[in-house]
Amino acid sequence: MRFRKLFITYEGNTKEINFFDKTLIYSDDNSVGKSTLLRLLLYGLGYPIPGTYGLKFNKVDTQVFFERDEKLYFVKRSNNYIEIYKNDKFISSCTLTGNDDSWFSYIWGIDSIRVLKNILGAVYMDQDKGWTLLNRGKVIGNIRFNIRDLLIGLSKNGEDLDGNLIRLESQKKMLTLTRQLRDLSKSTDEYKSSDIESLREADDIELNGRYKNLKLREGAIKQKIKNIKRNISNEQGLAEYLISLNIMVKVEGKSIIVNKENLFNFRDNLDFLKQRSAVLQEDLEKVQIEISEIANKLEDHTSNLFSDIDVVDRTLNDIAKININDSVLEVREEELKKSISKLNFDIESKFTDSNELIDDTRKWVNIFAEKLGISDVVKDKKYIFTRDLKSISGTIYYKVVFSFKMAYIKIIEEHTGLSLPIILDSPSGREVTNRNISDVISILNDYFKENQVIIASINKYELDNVKEIVLQKKIFETQFNSRDVNNETNLGAE
Repeated sequence: MRFRKLFITYEGNTKEINFFDKTLIYSDDNSVGKSTLLRLLLYGLGYPIPGTYGLKFNKVDTQVFFERDEKLYFVKRSNNYIEIYKNDKFISSCTLTGNDDSWFSYIWGIDSIRVLKNILGAVYMDQDKGWTLLNRGKVIGNIRFNIRDLLIGLSKNGEDLDGNLIRLESQKKMLTLTRQLRDLSKSTDEYKSSDIESLREADDIELNGRYKNLKLREGAIKQKIKNIKRNISNEQGLAEYLISLNIMVKVEGKSIIVNKENLFNFRDNLDFLKQRSAVLQEDLEKVQIEISEIANKLEDHTSNLFSDIDVVDRTLNDIAKININDSVLEVREEELKKSISKLNFDIESKFTDSNELIDDTRKWVNIFAEKLGISDVVKDKKYIFTRDLKSISGTIYYKVVFSFKMAYIKIIEEHTGLSLPIILDSPSGREVTNRNISDVISILNDYFKENQVIIASINKYELDNVKEIVLQKKIFETQFNSRDVNNETNLGAE
Protein backbone atom coordinates (compact mmCIF):
# COMPACT_ATOMS: atom_id res chain seq x y z
CA MET A 1 0.00 0.00 0.00
CA ARG A 2 1.26 3.47 -0.91
CA PHE A 3 -0.16 6.91 -0.28
CA ARG A 4 -0.03 9.09 -3.40
CA LYS A 5 -1.89 12.34 -2.73
CA LEU A 6 -3.67 14.23 0.00
CA PHE A 7 -6.13 17.04 -0.75
CA ILE A 8 -7.18 19.17 2.21
CA THR A 9 -9.83 21.90 2.11
CA TYR A 10 -10.33 24.35 4.96
CA GLU A 11 -12.44 27.52 4.85
CA GLY A 12 -12.48 27.39 1.04
CA ASN A 13 -8.70 26.99 0.75
CA THR A 14 -7.54 23.72 -0.88
CA LYS A 15 -4.01 22.30 -0.78
CA GLU A 16 -2.61 19.31 -2.67
CA ILE A 17 0.29 17.31 -1.22
CA ASN A 18 2.05 14.54 -3.16
CA PHE A 19 3.70 11.60 -1.40
CA PHE A 20 6.53 9.44 -2.74
CA ASP A 21 7.95 6.00 -2.00
CA LYS A 22 10.35 7.63 0.46
CA THR A 23 9.11 10.97 1.74
CA LEU A 24 10.54 13.39 4.28
CA ILE A 25 8.19 16.12 5.51
CA TYR A 26 10.76 18.69 6.59
CA SER A 27 10.94 22.16 8.08
CA ASP A 28 13.64 24.21 9.77
CA ASP A 29 11.34 24.92 12.70
CA ASN A 30 8.75 23.10 14.75
CA SER A 31 5.04 23.93 14.86
CA VAL A 32 4.53 24.55 11.14
CA GLY A 33 2.35 21.51 10.45
CA LYS A 34 4.49 18.41 9.84
CA SER A 35 2.65 16.29 12.40
CA THR A 36 -0.64 17.79 11.27
CA LEU A 37 -0.04 16.51 7.71
CA LEU A 38 0.55 12.98 8.97
CA ARG A 39 -2.53 13.13 11.15
CA LEU A 40 -4.70 14.48 8.33
CA LEU A 41 -3.50 11.63 6.11
CA LEU A 42 -4.76 9.07 8.63
CA TYR A 43 -7.83 11.11 9.55
CA GLY A 44 -8.73 11.09 5.86
CA LEU A 45 -8.80 7.28 5.86
CA GLY A 46 -11.46 7.32 8.57
CA TYR A 47 -9.49 7.11 11.81
CA PRO A 48 -10.69 9.15 14.83
CA ILE A 49 -7.51 11.22 14.90
CA PRO A 50 -7.57 14.29 17.18
CA GLY A 51 -6.88 17.67 15.61
CA THR A 52 -3.83 19.73 16.38
CA TYR A 53 -3.68 23.09 18.09
CA GLY A 54 -5.53 25.73 16.09
CA LEU A 55 -7.01 23.31 13.49
CA LYS A 56 -10.23 21.39 14.09
CA PHE A 57 -10.17 18.36 11.81
CA ASN A 58 -13.97 18.16 11.64
CA LYS A 59 -13.81 21.46 9.74
CA VAL A 60 -11.33 20.04 7.19
CA ASP A 61 -12.51 18.10 4.12
CA THR A 62 -9.99 15.54 2.89
CA GLN A 63 -9.31 13.31 -0.10
CA VAL A 64 -6.68 10.60 0.25
CA PHE A 65 -5.37 8.75 -2.83
CA PHE A 66 -3.55 5.46 -2.29
CA GLU A 67 -2.51 2.38 -4.25
CA ARG A 68 -3.14 -1.19 -3.17
CA ASP A 69 -3.02 -4.40 -5.22
CA GLU A 70 -2.17 -2.34 -8.31
CA LYS A 71 -5.45 -0.41 -8.01
CA LEU A 72 -5.87 3.30 -7.25
CA TYR A 73 -8.27 4.14 -4.43
CA PHE A 74 -9.38 7.46 -3.06
CA VAL A 75 -11.28 8.26 0.11
CA LYS A 76 -13.35 11.42 0.60
CA ARG A 77 -14.12 12.51 4.13
CA SER A 78 -16.22 15.44 5.34
CA ASN A 79 -16.59 15.47 9.14
CA ASN A 80 -17.94 11.96 9.91
CA TYR A 81 -19.25 11.15 6.43
CA ILE A 82 -16.84 9.13 4.29
CA GLU A 83 -16.81 7.54 0.84
CA ILE A 84 -14.33 5.24 -0.92
CA TYR A 85 -13.72 4.78 -4.66
CA LYS A 86 -11.62 2.27 -6.59
CA ASN A 87 -10.36 3.35 -10.03
CA ASP A 88 -12.94 6.19 -9.86
CA LYS A 89 -15.76 3.71 -9.23
CA PHE A 90 -17.81 4.26 -6.06
CA ILE A 91 -17.53 1.33 -3.64
CA SER A 92 -19.13 2.30 -0.35
CA SER A 93 -19.86 5.06 2.16
CA CYS A 94 -20.78 5.34 5.82
CA THR A 95 -21.13 7.70 8.76
CA LEU A 96 -18.22 7.13 11.12
CA THR A 97 -19.01 6.46 14.77
CA GLY A 98 -15.56 5.82 16.26
CA ASN A 99 -16.15 2.05 16.19
CA ASP A 100 -15.65 1.42 12.50
CA ASP A 101 -13.28 -1.54 12.30
CA SER A 102 -15.11 -3.17 9.38
CA TRP A 103 -14.74 0.07 7.35
CA PHE A 104 -10.96 -0.33 7.39
CA SER A 105 -11.28 -3.61 5.50
CA TYR A 106 -11.81 -1.38 2.43
CA ILE A 107 -8.58 0.48 3.22
CA TRP A 108 -6.24 -2.41 4.01
CA GLY A 109 -7.90 -5.32 2.18
CA ILE A 110 -7.81 -7.44 5.34
CA ASP A 111 -10.83 -9.18 6.86
CA SER A 112 -9.58 -9.93 10.40
CA ILE A 113 -11.18 -7.47 12.82
CA ARG A 114 -8.41 -7.98 15.38
CA VAL A 115 -5.76 -7.10 12.80
CA LEU A 116 -7.75 -4.07 11.63
CA LYS A 117 -8.10 -2.86 15.24
CA ASN A 118 -4.32 -2.93 15.71
CA ILE A 119 -2.73 -2.24 12.33
CA LEU A 120 -2.38 1.52 12.88
CA GLY A 121 -0.32 0.91 16.02
CA ALA A 122 2.14 -1.10 13.94
CA VAL A 123 2.65 1.30 11.02
CA TYR A 124 2.33 4.73 12.70
CA MET A 125 4.57 6.16 15.41
CA ASP A 126 3.17 9.41 16.78
CA GLN A 127 5.65 11.96 18.12
CA ASP A 128 4.08 11.82 21.59
CA LYS A 129 2.94 8.25 22.32
CA GLY A 130 4.40 6.40 19.33
CA TRP A 131 7.98 6.20 20.55
CA THR A 132 6.91 4.89 23.96
CA LEU A 133 4.22 2.43 22.81
CA LEU A 134 5.83 -1.00 22.98
CA ASN A 135 3.26 -3.80 23.01
CA ARG A 136 0.02 -2.32 24.39
CA GLY A 137 -1.48 1.08 25.02
CA LYS A 138 -2.79 4.12 23.14
CA VAL A 139 -1.55 4.87 19.63
CA ILE A 140 -3.09 8.34 19.41
CA GLY A 141 -6.32 9.76 20.80
CA ASN A 142 -8.46 6.81 21.90
CA ILE A 143 -7.04 4.38 19.31
CA ARG A 144 -5.48 1.45 21.15
CA PHE A 145 -2.94 -1.25 20.30
CA ASN A 146 -2.32 -4.72 21.73
CA ILE A 147 0.29 -7.01 20.22
CA ARG A 148 -1.40 -10.10 21.65
CA ASP A 149 -4.69 -9.29 19.91
CA LEU A 150 -2.86 -8.45 16.67
CA LEU A 151 -1.07 -11.81 16.65
CA ILE A 152 -4.27 -13.65 17.55
CA GLY A 153 -5.92 -11.98 14.56
CA LEU A 154 -3.11 -13.21 12.30
CA SER A 155 -3.07 -16.71 13.76
CA LYS A 156 -4.81 -19.65 12.12
CA ASN A 157 -5.83 -20.84 15.59
CA GLY A 158 -6.91 -17.43 16.87
CA GLU A 159 -10.58 -18.42 16.96
CA ASP A 160 -9.79 -20.82 19.83
CA LEU A 161 -9.27 -17.78 22.06
CA ASP A 162 -12.30 -15.81 20.92
CA GLY A 163 -14.40 -16.84 23.91
CA ASN A 164 -11.91 -15.52 26.43
CA LEU A 165 -11.35 -12.35 24.41
CA ILE A 166 -15.08 -11.66 24.27
CA ARG A 167 -15.38 -12.17 28.03
CA LEU A 168 -12.42 -9.86 28.49
CA GLU A 169 -14.02 -7.10 26.40
CA SER A 170 -17.30 -7.55 28.26
CA GLN A 171 -15.65 -7.24 31.65
CA LYS A 172 -13.58 -4.23 30.56
CA LYS A 173 -16.80 -2.52 29.49
CA MET A 174 -18.40 -3.36 32.83
CA LEU A 175 -15.36 -2.07 34.69
CA THR A 176 -15.62 1.23 32.84
CA LEU A 177 -19.30 1.52 33.73
CA THR A 178 -18.62 0.67 37.35
CA ARG A 179 -15.94 3.34 37.58
CA GLN A 180 -18.30 5.85 36.04
CA LEU A 181 -20.95 4.93 38.60
CA ARG A 182 -18.49 5.41 41.43
CA ASP A 183 -18.14 9.00 40.29
CA LEU A 184 -21.93 9.36 40.53
CA SER A 185 -22.56 7.19 43.55
CA LYS A 186 -24.23 8.42 46.72
CA SER A 187 -25.55 6.74 49.79
CA THR A 188 -27.94 3.81 49.14
CA ASP A 189 -29.62 3.94 52.50
CA GLU A 190 -32.97 4.92 50.95
CA TYR A 191 -33.36 2.03 48.52
CA LYS A 192 -34.67 -1.33 49.72
CA SER A 193 -33.22 -4.67 48.75
CA SER A 194 -36.73 -6.14 48.62
CA ASP A 195 -37.57 -3.73 45.79
CA ILE A 196 -34.55 -4.96 43.88
CA GLU A 197 -35.47 -8.59 44.50
CA SER A 198 -38.95 -7.99 43.10
CA LEU A 199 -37.35 -6.60 39.96
CA ARG A 200 -34.96 -9.52 39.49
CA GLU A 201 -37.56 -12.15 38.67
CA ALA A 202 -39.05 -10.09 35.85
CA ASP A 203 -35.61 -9.09 34.64
CA ASP A 204 -34.44 -12.72 34.61
CA ILE A 205 -37.32 -13.78 32.38
CA GLU A 206 -36.50 -10.99 29.94
CA LEU A 207 -32.76 -11.71 30.07
CA ASN A 208 -33.27 -15.44 29.40
CA GLY A 209 -35.36 -14.62 26.34
CA ARG A 210 -32.74 -12.20 25.02
CA TYR A 211 -29.99 -14.74 25.74
CA LYS A 212 -31.68 -17.46 23.67
CA ASN A 213 -32.32 -15.11 20.75
CA LEU A 214 -28.73 -13.88 20.80
CA LYS A 215 -27.37 -17.44 20.80
CA LEU A 216 -29.43 -18.17 17.68
CA ARG A 217 -28.04 -15.01 16.02
CA GLU A 218 -24.51 -16.00 17.06
CA GLY A 219 -24.83 -19.41 15.39
CA ALA A 220 -26.23 -17.90 12.19
CA ILE A 221 -23.46 -15.29 11.94
CA LYS A 222 -20.74 -17.90 12.61
CA GLN A 223 -22.08 -20.05 9.78
CA LYS A 224 -22.10 -17.06 7.40
CA ILE A 225 -18.49 -16.23 8.31
CA LYS A 226 -17.49 -19.87 7.80
CA ASN A 227 -19.12 -19.91 4.35
CA ILE A 228 -17.46 -16.64 3.31
CA LYS A 229 -14.01 -17.79 4.45
CA ARG A 230 -14.52 -21.00 2.48
CA ASN A 231 -15.41 -18.89 -0.58
CA ILE A 232 -12.31 -16.73 -0.08
CA SER A 233 -10.14 -19.83 0.09
CA ASN A 234 -11.81 -21.31 -3.00
CA GLU A 235 -11.40 -18.08 -4.99
CA GLN A 236 -7.70 -17.81 -4.11
CA GLY A 237 -7.11 -21.48 -4.87
CA LEU A 238 -8.92 -21.29 -8.21
CA ALA A 239 -6.90 -18.25 -9.29
CA GLU A 240 -3.62 -19.95 -8.39
CA TYR A 241 -4.71 -23.13 -10.22
CA LEU A 242 -5.66 -21.27 -13.41
CA ILE A 243 -2.34 -19.41 -13.43
CA SER A 244 -0.38 -22.65 -12.86
CA LEU A 245 -1.92 -24.19 -16.04
CA ASN A 246 -0.19 -21.58 -18.25
CA ILE A 247 -3.40 -21.19 -20.25
CA MET A 248 -3.11 -19.07 -23.37
CA VAL A 249 -5.90 -16.97 -24.84
CA LYS A 250 -6.13 -15.11 -28.14
CA VAL A 251 -6.79 -11.39 -28.02
CA GLU A 252 -6.96 -9.57 -31.38
CA GLY A 253 -4.92 -12.33 -32.97
CA LYS A 254 -2.21 -12.35 -30.28
CA SER A 255 -1.62 -15.25 -27.88
CA ILE A 256 -1.43 -14.13 -24.26
CA ILE A 257 -0.65 -16.29 -21.21
CA VAL A 258 -3.16 -15.92 -18.37
CA ASN A 259 -1.34 -14.52 -15.34
CA LYS A 260 -2.00 -12.63 -12.09
CA GLU A 261 -2.06 -9.25 -13.85
CA ASN A 262 -4.60 -10.03 -16.58
CA LEU A 263 -6.91 -12.34 -14.60
CA PHE A 264 -9.66 -9.82 -13.85
CA ASN A 265 -12.50 -9.80 -11.31
CA PHE A 266 -10.87 -12.21 -8.85
CA ARG A 267 -9.38 -9.36 -6.83
CA ASP A 268 -12.70 -7.46 -6.81
CA ASN A 269 -14.54 -10.57 -5.64
CA LEU A 270 -11.98 -11.17 -2.90
CA ASP A 271 -12.16 -7.56 -1.70
CA PHE A 272 -15.94 -7.82 -1.47
CA LEU A 273 -15.78 -11.13 0.41
CA LYS A 274 -13.15 -9.83 2.83
CA GLN A 275 -15.15 -6.70 3.63
CA ARG A 276 -18.30 -8.76 4.12
CA SER A 277 -16.37 -11.10 6.42
CA ALA A 278 -15.09 -8.12 8.44
CA VAL A 279 -18.63 -6.73 8.84
CA LEU A 280 -19.92 -10.12 10.02
CA GLN A 281 -17.02 -10.50 12.46
CA GLU A 282 -17.83 -7.06 13.87
CA ASP A 283 -21.50 -8.07 14.25
CA LEU A 284 -20.46 -11.36 15.85
CA GLU A 285 -18.25 -9.59 18.37
CA LYS A 286 -21.11 -7.27 19.38
CA VAL A 287 -23.51 -10.21 19.78
CA GLN A 288 -20.98 -12.22 21.79
CA ILE A 289 -20.25 -9.29 24.10
CA GLU A 290 -23.98 -8.91 24.74
CA ILE A 291 -24.29 -12.65 25.37
CA SER A 292 -21.42 -12.48 27.84
CA GLU A 293 -22.96 -9.48 29.62
CA ILE A 294 -26.32 -11.24 30.00
CA ALA A 295 -24.62 -14.44 31.20
CA ASN A 296 -22.72 -12.42 33.81
CA LYS A 297 -25.94 -10.80 35.03
CA LEU A 298 -27.78 -14.10 35.31
CA GLU A 299 -24.83 -15.64 37.15
CA ASP A 300 -24.59 -12.71 39.56
CA HIS A 301 -28.25 -13.08 40.46
CA THR A 302 -27.60 -16.54 41.88
CA SER A 303 -24.03 -16.26 43.17
CA ASN A 304 -23.36 -12.64 44.24
CA LEU A 305 -24.65 -10.36 46.96
CA PHE A 306 -25.29 -7.75 44.24
CA SER A 307 -26.07 -7.81 40.55
CA ASP A 308 -25.24 -5.88 37.44
CA ILE A 309 -28.89 -4.86 37.35
CA ASP A 310 -28.87 -3.04 40.68
CA VAL A 311 -25.28 -1.83 40.45
CA VAL A 312 -24.97 -0.86 36.79
CA ASP A 313 -27.97 -1.10 34.48
CA ARG A 314 -30.65 -0.08 36.98
CA THR A 315 -28.53 2.80 38.21
CA LEU A 316 -27.87 4.06 34.68
CA ASN A 317 -31.59 3.92 33.87
CA ASP A 318 -32.83 5.26 37.18
CA ILE A 319 -29.92 7.18 38.69
CA ALA A 320 -32.23 9.89 39.96
CA LYS A 321 -34.22 7.40 42.03
CA ILE A 322 -31.60 4.97 43.29
CA ASN A 323 -28.50 5.83 45.25
CA ILE A 324 -25.65 3.31 45.25
CA ASN A 325 -23.31 2.69 48.12
CA ASP A 326 -19.78 3.40 47.01
CA SER A 327 -18.43 0.46 49.01
CA VAL A 328 -20.52 -1.94 46.90
CA LEU A 329 -19.16 -0.46 43.71
CA GLU A 330 -15.64 -0.60 45.11
CA VAL A 331 -15.99 -4.34 45.76
CA ARG A 332 -17.37 -4.82 42.27
CA GLU A 333 -14.51 -2.87 40.73
CA GLU A 334 -11.92 -4.97 42.56
CA GLU A 335 -13.63 -8.19 41.45
CA LEU A 336 -13.62 -7.06 37.82
CA LYS A 337 -9.98 -5.98 37.96
CA LYS A 338 -8.94 -9.37 39.33
CA SER A 339 -11.05 -11.19 36.74
CA ILE A 340 -9.60 -9.09 33.90
CA SER A 341 -6.06 -9.72 35.15
CA LYS A 342 -6.69 -13.47 35.28
CA LEU A 343 -8.25 -13.52 31.80
CA ASN A 344 -5.28 -11.61 30.40
CA PHE A 345 -2.89 -14.06 32.03
CA ASP A 346 -4.84 -17.10 30.76
CA ILE A 347 -5.06 -15.73 27.19
CA GLU A 348 -1.38 -14.83 26.99
CA SER A 349 -0.27 -18.12 28.56
CA LYS A 350 -2.34 -20.22 26.17
CA PHE A 351 -1.37 -18.12 23.16
CA THR A 352 2.35 -18.11 24.00
CA ASP A 353 2.45 -21.86 24.52
CA SER A 354 0.58 -22.86 21.37
CA ASN A 355 1.12 -20.27 18.65
CA GLU A 356 3.76 -20.30 15.94
CA LEU A 357 3.55 -16.54 15.48
CA ILE A 358 5.41 -15.94 18.74
CA ASP A 359 8.63 -17.41 17.37
CA ASP A 360 8.19 -15.62 14.02
CA THR A 361 7.75 -12.28 15.77
CA ARG A 362 10.66 -12.89 18.12
CA LYS A 363 12.84 -13.73 15.13
CA TRP A 364 12.29 -10.29 13.63
CA VAL A 365 12.58 -8.52 16.99
CA ASN A 366 15.93 -10.22 17.54
CA ILE A 367 17.19 -9.27 14.07
CA PHE A 368 16.45 -5.59 14.59
CA ALA A 369 17.56 -5.63 18.24
CA GLU A 370 20.92 -7.06 17.20
CA LYS A 371 21.34 -4.29 14.62
CA LEU A 372 20.67 -1.77 17.38
CA GLY A 373 22.88 -3.50 19.96
CA ILE A 374 20.16 -4.48 22.45
CA SER A 375 19.88 -8.24 21.94
CA ASP A 376 20.38 -8.93 25.65
CA VAL A 377 17.30 -6.85 26.55
CA VAL A 378 14.83 -8.84 24.40
CA LYS A 379 16.27 -12.35 24.75
CA ASP A 380 13.45 -13.77 26.92
CA LYS A 381 10.87 -15.73 24.90
CA LYS A 382 7.89 -13.97 26.50
CA TYR A 383 9.46 -10.51 26.33
CA ILE A 384 7.11 -9.34 23.59
CA PHE A 385 4.35 -9.36 26.24
CA THR A 386 6.47 -7.67 28.92
CA ARG A 387 4.98 -5.13 31.33
CA ASP A 388 8.36 -4.34 32.87
CA LEU A 389 9.07 -1.05 31.11
CA LYS A 390 10.37 1.09 33.97
CA SER A 391 13.67 -0.80 34.12
CA ILE A 392 14.62 0.25 30.56
CA SER A 393 16.49 3.51 30.09
CA GLY A 394 15.37 6.13 27.55
CA THR A 395 17.85 5.39 24.77
CA ILE A 396 17.49 1.61 25.06
CA TYR A 397 13.72 1.89 25.29
CA TYR A 398 13.66 3.85 22.01
CA LYS A 399 15.58 1.04 20.31
CA VAL A 400 13.35 -1.66 21.79
CA VAL A 401 10.19 0.12 20.62
CA PHE A 402 11.57 0.53 17.10
CA SER A 403 12.64 -3.14 16.96
CA PHE A 404 9.16 -4.22 18.05
CA LYS A 405 7.31 -1.97 15.60
CA MET A 406 9.37 -3.07 12.62
CA ALA A 407 8.84 -6.70 13.65
CA TYR A 408 5.07 -6.13 13.75
CA ILE A 409 5.18 -4.77 10.21
CA LYS A 410 7.15 -7.77 8.96
CA ILE A 411 4.84 -10.29 10.62
CA ILE A 412 1.69 -8.60 9.27
CA GLU A 413 3.18 -8.55 5.77
CA GLU A 414 4.17 -12.23 5.96
CA HIS A 415 0.66 -13.31 6.92
CA THR A 416 -1.41 -10.96 4.74
CA GLY A 417 0.76 -10.38 1.67
CA LEU A 418 0.20 -6.63 2.04
CA SER A 419 3.09 -4.18 1.76
CA LEU A 420 2.60 -1.66 4.57
CA PRO A 421 3.55 2.01 4.71
CA ILE A 422 5.76 3.14 7.59
CA ILE A 423 4.87 6.52 9.08
CA LEU A 424 7.31 8.03 11.59
CA ASP A 425 6.71 11.33 13.36
CA SER A 426 9.85 12.99 14.79
CA PRO A 427 12.15 9.95 15.07
CA SER A 428 15.02 12.11 16.39
CA GLY A 429 13.27 13.25 19.56
CA ARG A 430 13.84 12.35 23.20
CA GLU A 431 17.24 10.87 24.12
CA VAL A 432 18.24 9.77 20.61
CA THR A 433 21.84 10.13 19.47
CA ASN A 434 22.98 10.60 15.87
CA ARG A 435 24.39 7.08 15.93
CA ASN A 436 21.05 5.63 17.06
CA ILE A 437 19.04 7.41 14.38
CA SER A 438 21.65 6.38 11.80
CA ASP A 439 21.14 2.73 12.80
CA VAL A 440 17.37 3.15 12.59
CA ILE A 441 17.57 4.59 9.06
CA SER A 442 19.97 1.82 8.10
CA ILE A 443 17.32 -0.75 9.07
CA LEU A 444 14.75 1.04 6.91
CA ASN A 445 17.19 1.07 3.97
CA ASP A 446 18.19 -2.60 4.32
CA TYR A 447 14.97 -4.34 5.37
CA PHE A 448 12.18 -2.12 4.04
CA LYS A 449 13.32 -1.24 0.53
CA GLU A 450 9.89 -2.01 -0.95
CA ASN A 451 7.86 -0.21 1.72
CA GLN A 452 6.70 3.36 1.50
CA VAL A 453 8.35 5.38 4.27
CA ILE A 454 7.00 8.77 5.37
CA ILE A 455 8.95 10.71 8.00
CA ALA A 456 8.14 14.09 9.55
CA SER A 457 11.11 15.82 11.17
CA ILE A 458 13.23 18.96 11.53
CA ASN A 459 16.24 16.75 10.74
CA LYS A 460 17.41 15.19 7.48
CA TYR A 461 18.41 11.54 7.13
CA GLU A 462 20.35 9.26 4.81
CA LEU A 463 17.19 7.49 3.68
CA ASP A 464 17.68 5.95 0.24
CA ASN A 465 15.87 7.71 -2.64
CA VAL A 466 14.13 10.14 -0.30
CA LYS A 467 12.24 13.15 -1.63
CA GLU A 468 11.29 16.12 0.49
CA ILE A 469 8.15 18.04 1.26
CA VAL A 470 9.48 21.31 2.67
CA LEU A 471 7.15 23.34 4.87
CA GLN A 472 8.30 26.95 5.13
CA LYS A 473 5.09 28.20 6.69
CA LYS A 474 1.98 26.67 8.24
CA ILE A 475 0.07 24.33 5.93
CA PHE A 476 -2.64 26.70 4.76
CA GLU A 477 -0.18 29.59 4.46
CA THR A 478 2.17 27.62 2.21
CA GLN A 479 2.13 27.85 -1.58
CA PHE A 480 2.60 24.22 -2.54
CA ASN A 481 4.60 23.59 -5.70
CA SER A 482 6.13 20.37 -6.94
CA ARG A 483 9.43 20.19 -8.79
CA ASP A 484 12.32 17.74 -8.92
CA VAL A 485 15.72 19.23 -8.25
CA ASN A 486 18.64 16.78 -7.80
CA ASN A 487 16.25 14.01 -6.74
CA GLU A 488 14.67 16.37 -4.22
CA THR A 489 11.11 17.59 -4.45
CA ASN A 490 10.57 20.96 -2.81
CA LEU A 491 6.95 21.58 -1.83
CA GLY A 492 6.34 24.97 -0.35
CA ALA A 493 9.00 27.06 -2.09
CA GLU A 494 7.83 30.59 -2.70
